[in-house]
Amino acid sequence: MSLESLRAYVKEIEKDERNSHGYRAHASFLMLEHVDLMVERYLKEKQIERGAILLDVFGLLQGLFVAIDALYDLSIGLTRYKYPININQNKILHELKYIRNDIVGHPTHRTYPNGGMGFSILDTSILSKEKMTYKTYIYEKNTLKIETKDVLFEPLIAQYKKEKLVVLKDIERYIKHDQATTDIPEQLAIFHETLNEESLYQIIEEFKKTYEFDESSSHRFLWRSNLLLQLLSWQEEDDDLKEILLYMMKFQAAKLYDMALDMEDRKQKALYAPIPKLLHGFYKFVRKHEKIIYPLMKNLNDAGHPLHQSDLEGILSMNPNDDAYKLLQFFKAQTNPDRRFLIGSILRAYRPKS
Repeated sequence: MSLESLRAYVKEIEKDERNSHGYRAHASFLMLEHVDLMVERYLKEKQIERGAILLDVFGLLQGLFVAIDALYDLSIGLTRYKYPININQNKILHELKYIRNDIVGHPTHRTYPNGGMGFSILDTSILSKEKMTYKTYIYEKNTLKIETKDVLFEPLIAQYKKEKLVVLKDIERYIKHDQATTDIPEQLAIFHETLNEESLYQIIEEFKKTYEFDESSSHRFLWRSNLLLQLLSWQEEDDDLKEILLYMMKFQAAKLYDMALDMEDRKQKALYAPIPKLLHGFYKFVRKHEKIIYPLMKNLNDAGHPLHQSDLEGILSMNPNDDAYKLLQFFKAQTNPDRRFLIGSILRAYRPKS
């Protein structure tokens, strides 16, 4: 599978003033072609002078950053959704946007929601087209924290090429089966009530068979299905936490249901589950301090975000009520990134007053 395989689809998609999808796909396709040329040139051209190396490194980081955006937009342009792409599950590429922001985006002045300020300094004495090292100086509450980061460019490029191929393959498979009609949404509605593990396995297999997805696929339906399977085997003794687990299962099942309907261009009544006691207490706590806490919530479902832990600590410092405190401590105790995502997702589902 290559970018060229999608050229015909990009050319055929309708382009008009009433619908942005055609031009979005076209612009994204061209940008991906441009970045391929940049990467090819980067790998072939040797540099010795510091200025030339800096120019190449900055261009590569910005190019890959833009290319990932282009993959999302190509997916939306051709399929109407970003479901075929899930770059955040690739740890190396997930870090790319933070590296790019540190060095190319805002190296001389980064501000953080908790009032912190940061600066990044690239060590040009050991800079090469194979590797760079930089330090980030973060000032928070009159304290200085220094973080050192080594970046290897070859693995970064290799992971980008790998993920790009997976995404392009999934996009083409979906296009070939666009407007497929199945009973997967109806099966998910039943699963939402029963939470039967065997039923979920059957749904996953039918989805893969319908759209011809295999184990290499990064499609968000399969990713969320895997999260649900993890939830089904997650055990807690505390009754309040059992209620949270049950809610997270239904929350993710509803996400799959909505996705399955979208992929068939269908509309049905949304699935609903009552909000559990601890989560209700958390939402009540947030409402009381919304202007301070809400900005700290956007990274709670991303354990790999540089501000994930500090944002959580910032929320805990606001003297939460008993229910909110219990839920946040449960969240904090998790070391598995997937579990952090699952709990963080229901916390982030809070809707502000405005």
